[in-house]
Amino acid sequence: MDNKIVLPGEQVSTSEELLPGDGTFEENGIIRASRLGTYFVDDKHKKVIVKPLTSIPIEIKKGNIVLAIVNSVRSNMVIADVIHVIGKKRAISGDTNGTLRVSEISSGYVKDPATEFAPGDIIRAKVTQVKPSIQLATKDRDLGVIKSMCSKCRHSLIRKGNMLECENCGNKEKRRYASDYGLIDPNKL
Repeated sequence: MDNKIVLPGEQVSTSEELLPGDGTFEENGIIRASRLGTYFVDDKHKKVIVKPLTSIPIEIKKGNIVLAIVNSVRSNMVIADVIHVIGKKRAISGDTNGTLRVSEISSGYVKDPATEFAPGDIIRAKVTQVKPSIQLATKDRDLGVIKSMCSKCRHSLIRKGNMLECENCGNKEKRRYASDYGLIDPNKL
């Protein structure tokens, strides 16, 4: 019966024969498929498994490195929408609204998050908490802004020394940028 396609709720075994594995659940001694997939028996562990036919959306987990777009900057926090988990190809499922508290922006003292981030910035951050809400941190050298736009003319800012400068209008801005700012293309992550 291995590699047979099964539907959610379909009986795949009994609890007397095998243990429920990934993609299954047990109900009154009957093991049923919890997703559309292919039936498979793990002989070593005596488990029935239903492997998904399609890839599963990604859930954000503590420790993930993510890309996020800054939505708003407040006096004690930054609100950002998580758009991508680094190293994963699928879309994110569930809540993607993340908070970056002022104490998690840098290892040094930050008085005002508006000196470090601006709405529209694309940041790389580490997930420090998922429940009850997504919490982010940018304390590491390789975390922070990876792409930023000029607040005056909306052209890309380039790194010059320890500031970011607009080649279009000459405006200079400060950001908490990642060590590789300007060296990577966010579209290729």
